[in-house]
Amino acid sequence: MTGAGNDFIMFDNRNGKIKNPVELAKWVCDRHFGVGADGIILIEKSEIADFKMVYFNSDGSFGGMCGNGGRCVAKLAFILGISKGKTTFEANGKLYHAEIIDEQKVKLFLPFPQTKKLNLKLKLGKKFFKAHFIDTGAPHLVVFTDENSIKNIEKINVNQLGRKLRYHPKFENGTNVNFVAVIDNETIRMRTYERGVEGETLACGTGSVASAIASVEIKNLNLPLKVKTSSGEILTIFYDRNKSQPEFVSLEGSVKIICEGTLNYET
Repeated sequence: MTGAGNDFIMFDNRNGKIKNPVELAKWVCDRHFGVGADGIILIEKSEIADFKMVYFNSDGSFGGMCGNGGRCVAKLAFILGISKGKTTFEANGKLYHAEIIDEQKVKLFLPFPQTKKLNLKLKLGKKFFKAHFIDTGAPHLVVFTDENSIKNIEKINVNQLGRKLRYHPKFENGTNVNFVAVIDNETIRMRTYERGVEGETLACGTGSVASAIASVEIKNLNLPLKVKTSSGEILTIFYDRNKSQPEFVSLEGSVKIICEGTLNYET
């Protein structure tokens, strides 16, 4: 499945057949020797929700929460008859809500982030970068191009600069890195270096949420805010700005099934 350009290999693991998802993710996500994807997502049984989502990055590392993956898994659960048009699922110890909008779009509601560290100054060599850290279920660094004298977001070497910021010593467990340029009061352009994938991805749901929140709070942009991803698709972010501490932030965009099949895999 793909969610706005993030692609995932999905497994219904409610029978517990998959015992070693780490090695499975490494193999099946390889774009030359496996199927190829940004990560794998398992649907598992939950005692507190309709189902549990378990996400692993393509390098086998545990991914925590993934926004576009959450929208994909909500659509798959609907197709499998696990849930109705609206669902609640468990992921990384938290509850998430999702709603099927139509055949193409799914909206995911994430808890509004509690951890925000704005206006950080990060030193890389002789240079300082101004950045903003927001944890949206996954850790994200937001770097505005205009705050760092970057004239053209499309010319950034995301894999090179993103990797350096991703491993910055300030972040003990590393972080995802989002480069953001403001297009207008209702639209931003975002490019993301994702940890676990260890490179630029075509989209990032939790990164879009972090980038949108930073854009609203730092740049005073309007909601709902459109995020133009590297896939060319638009993700739409909304939360109630009138509340000092909103309960949820929503992420809406496309979800598509690419193919279905049987995987020949020997553990």
